[in-house]
Amino acid sequence: MENEFFQTAAPLLKNPTVQALSLYNHHRGKTRLEHVQDVAWTSFLIGKRFSKKIVMDSRAIIRGALLHDLFFYDWLREGPRFHGLRHHNIALKNARKIISLSKIEEDIIKKHMWPLTVIPPLYPESFLVAMVDTYCSTKDYIVYRKPESFNEKYNLSFTKYMKKTDIQDI
Repeated sequence: MENEFFQTAAPLLKNPTVQALSLYNHHRGKTRLEHVQDVAWTSFLIGKRFSKKIVMDSRAIIRGALLHDLFFYDWLREGPRFHGLRHHNIALKNARKIISLSKIEEDIIKKHMWPLTVIPPLYPESFLVAMVDTYCSTKDYIVYRKPESFNEKYNLSFTKYMKKTDIQDI
């Protein structure tokens, strides 16, 4: 299962635009890159858990979750007013610049702030990522210690997968 996740995630994580997310703080000591990795991994695991009852596109879940917060400003201090209502469109525009997206991936990015975005998710994958994003964000704020980094938390190493994968594999 880890192999499936990393084979899908590695090409995006090697992309310099996605790597730039590591330069931005997101929630309480966590970088935006760590946040999107956490959302992607958790969404992937839950999606696999429910895959016997609901058919879900694991690739779209991983890619959409990794790109759902693809914006480049400190949202607490700068950027557009009403960030929560607008950044999903910024992330979608940025994601379209680096890869071709499926309709599910676009919906994941565009609806990840639902119910703040009035129109609900169209796909179960979009609903799942929206709920996991809310869970991960809430969890980041209710812990009393610095959140562990993604690699520490899951004891996984992207290195071996990223070495095998070329950025052209996106």
